[in-house]
Amino acid sequence: MGTAERRERERRQRRQEILDAARSLFWTHGFAGTTMPQVARAAELAPGTLYLYFPSKDALYAELLVEGYDRLLERLQGCVRGGKSPRHQAESLVECFLGFAREHPEYFDIIFFVLQRETGKGPRAVLRPEQLARLSAREDACKETAARVVAKAGPRRAPREQRLLVEAVWSMLVGVVSIWGKDPRFAEVGGAARRILVQAVFPSP
Repeated sequence: MGTAERRERERRQRRQEILDAARSLFWTHGFAGTTMPQVARAAELAPGTLYLYFPSKDALYAELLVEGYDRLLERLQGCVRGGKSPRHQAESLVECFLGFAREHPEYFDIIFFVLQRETGKGPRAVLRPEQLARLSAREDACKETAARVVAKAGPRRAPREQRLLVEAVWSMLVGVVSIWGKDPRFAEVGGAARRILVQAVFPSP
């Protein structure tokens, strides 16, 4: 391995260490309660070094949002691969969404809840337009994965109706996690939500 390749690998590793440290801090202390010096200390870096990777706290948070959505998208796309029926794909999508929230609460909270709790406006309260555009592209990709399944489902729906249906289901699932995510009955409630939502999208003949 050459010097340049080794340095690039070290740079990527350090960048990931920063993201890992920041994710834990934002999840524990929120956006307002986390500072760049805290992130630097948690990542065992000098503050000046941290700013070489991320110029501001909002840039760092935006990267965590993109990272979280990328992981969610990968999971959702994996759920619809193969020869499953559209109904089975829809069931898998709901289970994958809730499973992601259950298994990676730090990602889920940072994506959906931390800024909403603090600002009431979510990411648009603190992120810049170019950061919001990157985030919106990831969110749209996740919803498009669901929209392709809905397009195969049940009664024929106009594109606008399909989009509204996906938005409604998405919001309902976020609500299930918000209310039940830390409750021992989360899996049970999530299963009931899956059955209700899939039946609504794929009504029995």
